[in-house]
Amino acid sequence: METPEKTRVAVVFGGGSTEHAVSSVGAADLLDALDTDEFEIVPIGVTHEGRWVLSAAARAERPSTDLVSAGAAVTVVDAGAGVASLGGVDVVFPVLQGVFGDEGTVQGLLEMADLPYVGSGVLAAAVAMDHDFSRKLVVAAGLPVAPYVVLRGDAEVTAADRDRLGLPAVVRPARGAGGVTEVTDWAQLPPAVAAARAVDAKVVVAAAPAGRRITVGVLDTGAADRPEASVPGEVVGGRTTAPAELDRDVERRVRDLAVAAFVTLDCAGLAVVECTVTPDGQVFFDRIDTMPGFDPGAPFPVVWQASGVAYQTLISRLVKAAVRRGTGLH
Repeated sequence: METPEKTRVAVVFGGGSTEHAVSSVGAADLLDALDTDEFEIVPIGVTHEGRWVLSAAARAERPSTDLVSAGAAVTVVDAGAGVASLGGVDVVFPVLQGVFGDEGTVQGLLEMADLPYVGSGVLAAAVAMDHDFSRKLVVAAGLPVAPYVVLRGDAEVTAADRDRLGLPAVVRPARGAGGVTEVTDWAQLPPAVAAARAVDAKVVVAAAPAGRRITVGVLDTGAADRPEASVPGEVVGGRTTAPAELDRDVERRVRDLAVAAFVTLDCAGLAVVECTVTPDGQVFFDRIDTMPGFDPGAPFPVVWQASGVAYQTLISRLVKAAVRRGTGLH
């Protein structure tokens, strides 16, 4: 009796963004979780300079923040050649975050190579990364979003904007990581905007209503009519615990909001949706992440573990869904 052929999975991690280390750490846990009885694993690191590091021996080690440096005994190629070399794999799991990662660029590269991949397509990945356009689409769909203003060029927050936003407010680059500041006094605004502009020329200043930071994982394996929402988790001090203790009606609205945002942005595969729940039970959309972190303590694995989906099962479902979906428009 012939042994079924394993699905060959390329796990791509690292990248040129400031979240290179986060991606590498998440990839280490993901590589450990992939079932080697079911999958053949091809680890591929991307250096800060955008070079692709191909190593058959990399599976024997856990990726570290410096694994994808050019000094290791590996083959190093340019991005185009790196994608071409993936012709022997069935699916790509791009555990890349930030600029040149989960904002559509790598997704476009994989589409051009006709390689199925885990996660959202080009448009959804790009829009989700942009805190300006993701909010525009969510608002257009009728979902609740706290007041915000977008600053382009040398634009400043006007007096009318300040009255509309109130304090505290969060200042962040529209795209990219870092440069996020909460201001509790308008005197803090100029340096906060400057810090955000150091990351991106477009800046979003949003009201930060008092409340709890709630996160929901969304999973779309194509097995149901609607994507699935996990139980909500709560983020306190940078750590996510789940399930969050919420009133039943509030929990339902949080989960519905997460799925609605996922569908509105035309996401696929997976996402984490963050929102704020105010003391009086209002729910506001904050952001969506189409390729969240994969270390076991990260929000996405935590909320799904609390929902009864084990880490290894979660990874397998995502890979199989990507193979079924393939590339192109759906």
